[in-house]
Amino acid sequence: MKKLLVLILIVSWLSMGMKTKKTLPILGIAHVAFQVSSLEQSCAFYSDIYGFEFAFAADEDQEAWYLKINDDQFVKLVSKPGGTDDNRLVEIAFQVSDIETTLKILRERGLDPTPVEKKPDGTLASSLEDPSGHQLIFVEYTSDSKQALSRGKHLGSRRISDRLLHVGITITDEEAANELYRDALAFQEIRREPAKDGGPYGWVNMQMPGDRGDYVEFIIINDMKLSRKQMGTMHHMCIMTDDTRKAHRDMLFNGLPDLKRYKPMIGRSKRWLCNVHDIDGTRVELMESKEADTK
Repeated sequence: MKKLLVLILIVSWLSMGMKTKKTLPILGIAHVAFQVSSLEQSCAFYSDIYGFEFAFAADEDQEAWYLKINDDQFVKLVSKPGGTDDNRLVEIAFQVSDIETTLKILRERGLDPTPVEKKPDGTLASSLEDPSGHQLIFVEYTSDSKQALSRGKHLGSRRISDRLLHVGITITDEEAANELYRDALAFQEIRREPAKDGGPYGWVNMQMPGDRGDYVEFIIINDMKLSRKQMGTMHHMCIMTDDTRKAHRDMLFNGLPDLKRYKPMIGRSKRWLCNVHDIDGTRVELMESKEADTK
């Protein structure tokens, strides 16, 4: 009888623990923001080549234009007319269903996000900085936000992709990054690639909570010193397609130069992909949704 009682108490305790375990209400990537030297020229590039239409502008510290990938995901272009920094990555934004719940959980887990504020685009947002210095924004699309008001609009038929799959960021200390992304934010490692042929870096895919399957790609650089070109390549966004080679042909038709470095290839992910850099040197990776059939 005593053993049975102990067993019941243990099961009850575990059940209570499972019930009280909280999940961050992250839905997926909301946007990724990059510095651009010319809003007009960069907007034309992303619109002409990828088919992403201008959705709205926001009068922030620096003027920003949002181009729509789908109703929930955008690429954000931040004006830096005096010349972009070597690091053009401004921020990664995660869409959440409830910003107040998000902050409560983050604080319970020992983090110190900024107080919630209403942004110029109408979203409710809070931010924190990761151990490698990247700005993370948590945003809730309110009913009067520009994101919500643009639903069903600016979804052009010329889009070569309608999904932002991941954002790549450099990581200088993987252990510290895991304390934030894995332990506090509950991201899960789904793939790891070690440094190739003794190269200076490897990468790890960390999938975030939510049903979309969006993830952040850690590029482990440790103490490696990066050039401007390397930063533009490593800090990137990846958009997804069902047919990379067809998408590449469409981009050529849209005006992409027919250069060898833009040609599709099968990457280390075993998927067809191609890489294109914008006019400021920021890379966009176009990757197929499934592994290549090499038989």
